[in-house]
Amino acid sequence: MLEVLNPLKHNWKLVIGSTAAVCAAAVVYLLLRYDLFQRVIVMINEGTPAEVFIPLMVFLPMVGVPLSLFLFVLGVKFGLVSGLLLLEAVMPVHFLLGFSLAHWVRKPIENFLIQKKGYPIPRIPPKRLLLFSFLFLTFPAFPYAVKVYGLPLAGAPFRYCFWFNWAVQGSLCIPFVLLGRSAADLNLVLLAVTLAVFGVLFVFLRWMQSRYKLFQKKKPS
Repeated sequence: MLEVLNPLKHNWKLVIGSTAAVCAAAVVYLLLRYDLFQRVIVMINEGTPAEVFIPLMVFLPMVGVPLSLFLFVLGVKFGLVSGLLLLEAVMPVHFLLGFSLAHWVRKPIENFLIQKKGYPIPRIPPKRLLLFSFLFLTFPAFPYAVKVYGLPLAGAPFRYCFWFNWAVQGSLCIPFVLLGRSAADLNLVLLAVTLAVFGVLFVFLRWMQSRYKLFQKKKPS
């Protein structure tokens, strides 16, 4: 029975992936065909003043809003260099707040993540702290806010919750800003490079997801 279900499971993944790719291609074609890209870019620039966008980017990801929603706009509105600089300036604020809140108001945050969102607090074997932290931060099923609060709640020291978190997540966010910039400039070369990076990143994160699940099944040592 399991041998029959496994191929079906893989076939469904293939169908879903192919459908998503076709839909994405159709959206890109329509945007290019009817010159909608420029309208979207103008709407983003006019509808997101910096004095409103930046405070929202600081606050909303801390309460569960996906950071990826802001990353695309960063590339569109601020450009590649300024967008990346702003990203790398805002993320440390998130990590400092996350570390402080996880220690000051631990119980409410744990209840919110575990009971309302269904995300368990991870186990950290002391002898494998570096490996675990890397697997946890690259695990694609966890939202950004869970990663910000999860490490300090699990007892990771500050250097992992701040410096290591900044290095890993700061790097993973760069392609999203590139995507926004390539869309704003209609730069097909940059867009192709960005999509290739996303493809490699997808394969890598899926592999890390399997490693993390295997790691969490093992007893801490």
